[in-house]
Amino acid sequence: MTHHWEALGWTLIHFCWQAAAIALVYRLADLAMAKERTQARYVLALAALLGMLVASIGTLAYEESMYRHSTTVSASSVSAAKPSLQIIPRPLAVFDMPAAPRDTAKLLASDVMPYLDFFWIVGVLCLSVRTVGGWWLIRRLRHSALQKAPHTLRIGLDRIRLQMGIPRFVDLRLSNRIAGPLTVGVIRPLILLPITALTSLSPDQLEVVLAHELAHIRRADYFWNILQTMIETLFFFHPAVWWISHRLREQRELCCDDIAVETCHDPAVYATALLRLEEQRKTHLHLAMALDGNQSRMSLRARVLRILGDPEEQPRDLKPLSLAGMAALLVLFICPLPQVFASFKAAPKVSASIIHAVQHKVRPHAAVKTAQPNVAAPAPAPTPAATAVTATQLRTMIAVADQTALTSPATEGRSDYIDRMRAAGYNVDLDKYVAMKVQDITPEYAEQMTKATGERPSADDLIALKVQDVTPDYIARMRAAGYTGDLHKVIAMKVQDVTPEYAEQMAKATGEKPNVDQLIALRVQGVTPEYMSRMKAAGYNGDLNKFIAMKVQDVTPEYAEQMAKVGFGKPSVDDLVALKVQGVTPEYAAKLHADGIEASSFHDLISYRIFNVTPEFVAGMKDAGYGNLSAKQAVKLRVQGVTPEYAKGVKAQFPDATTDDLEQMRIFNIDSDFIASAKRHGFTPLTIQKLVKLRISGILDDNDQKESQ
Repeated sequence: MTHHWEALGWTLIHFCWQAAAIALVYRLADLAMAKERTQARYVLALAALLGMLVASIGTLAYEESMYRHSTTVSASSVSAAKPSLQIIPRPLAVFDMPAAPRDTAKLLASDVMPYLDFFWIVGVLCLSVRTVGGWWLIRRLRHSALQKAPHTLRIGLDRIRLQMGIPRFVDLRLSNRIAGPLTVGVIRPLILLPITALTSLSPDQLEVVLAHELAHIRRADYFWNILQTMIETLFFFHPAVWWISHRLREQRELCCDDIAVETCHDPAVYATALLRLEEQRKTHLHLAMALDGNQSRMSLRARVLRILGDPEEQPRDLKPLSLAGMAALLVLFICPLPQVFASFKAAPKVSASIIHAVQHKVRPHAAVKTAQPNVAAPAPAPTPAATAVTATQLRTMIAVADQTALTSPATEGRSDYIDRMRAAGYNVDLDKYVAMKVQDITPEYAEQMTKATGERPSADDLIALKVQDVTPDYIARMRAAGYTGDLHKVIAMKVQDVTPEYAEQMAKATGEKPNVDQLIALRVQGVTPEYMSRMKAAGYNGDLNKFIAMKVQDVTPEYAEQMAKVGFGKPSVDDLVALKVQGVTPEYAAKLHADGIEASSFHDLISYRIFNVTPEFVAGMKDAGYGNLSAKQAVKLRVQGVTPEYAKGVKAQFPDATTDDLEQMRIFNIDSDFIASAKRHGFTPLTIQKLVKLRISGILDDNDQKESQ
């Protein structure tokens, strides 16, 4: 790998302890500033996040400069060397020579570095796709068909903008695709309001909400949020980054809350506006954007209490969980320190002859021949970059050379186990030999498994068979019982402890011979021959899959017998499974009957249970004037969310209203407010059908919107 990628990898490694240290310092400083203004705590969180970025950039620059320095020294040393002289091998005592500063950990981690860089690149790309997608959604929303805000609302926006000292023009538009207010843009800021905000908020509440969004523009929060998103993308792997980023977004919202409260005379107006917007947000799909800055909000309760001047109690002392988190950050900070300090320690030098010996797979004491074997001259003084490696590097290089030598053609005869396995037909890589040796797989075991299965298992199959303790005797017994599936099926049966005796007992209990898959499924679900016999004695003779389904739902012969006494005859296997899934019990059916809720089938009982048709609901509907509800009517009313209170309100204004009328009014969301609005606009006399037509036409909605403006 190139030095640039190596520098990047070490930057990511060092960032782990650097970010942990910054997060620890930030936590302590934030605790000390608990009584300070929100703006100060926001600046502290922003400084911590930017400090992480600066630390990573500085580390990357340091790693690059170290490589350029080592390259310069190496080039000068090589140009000064005399290649015509014979290199005299030095003894191993050269480890006591003066040290050369170099990071000994870098060679050990060089094999891992490509995977580390690859993981980082993949993570950055995935989060970049998310960020670009959010930007594209915002851009598409900004250029989509948006409605102009009412003139009075735009005048109020300009008044607040000038009051807050914002010289730039701020556009205001309405959209039906968002669930809450949204501010986008750096150079040309735009405030988007949901259309529902005009009907749910009063003029005073709208102004204070606009003040909150203008506060984001005045503080350039959109720009800082873009930078924050970039830092999250680059350092996605570190929890401290996400924690500080979450705290930063919380403080940002609180700062804007403070500015919004300063512009209104009554904080309760702003608190009420937040509650109304939260209600709207719950009933609409929230537009999730990576750049809107609002995806991480404080709890609504905490914000409202803070606005009203009654914040929730915050314990000042450190909780055990906080102490544990700080301890974890401290460990992350301390663990890499030995490696960091080791990079500044002196590393013992090794002569060039030893390096040459290791690279050519010979021992250090072997002579190194040159073009003039009879000419001997003292070796030139070794330079740190050209002839010195650390002791750790030397041990690593010797280990690599020894491992390569063991698998080279010249030394194949040294491994008796490998020769025997190759003679048995297993010519695999070294890792597979090691895995088979660990599991004590011998050529004799491989030969026995070949005879038992009728085919030669692969190395992976042999390992799996040995791990699961599959013996040739087990395979022979299962094959004698008629189960001749592939090796993977044999392994699965052994894992589930399927024996020939179990297979024979299940065949007798069911009257048919189960296949391999059925045997495994029966064993997994705990179906025993006794269970099969008892269910058959109760009159249930379905296929094996039905028995498995009943056992999964814990359907017993006793349960089937009790449900048969409910009054709808003997339930089928499907009825039993459905009843059990929905939690229908004989006691539930008896309670419904005692409370006057009649059911005509098991299907009615299941429907009652699914849609929560309770005795309390039926009694409430009777009090509202709707007695003798059929099962179908009760379920339909429950599906549409009709409550006894709603039914009483409709009955009071329309005495002749039927259950179908109730359902229709609920579908079109005709409530007391809508009826009052219709009367206020002179639509009398009123009927249910006239109300439905008014709701469909939207006339009253337009009139109400104009009045609110």
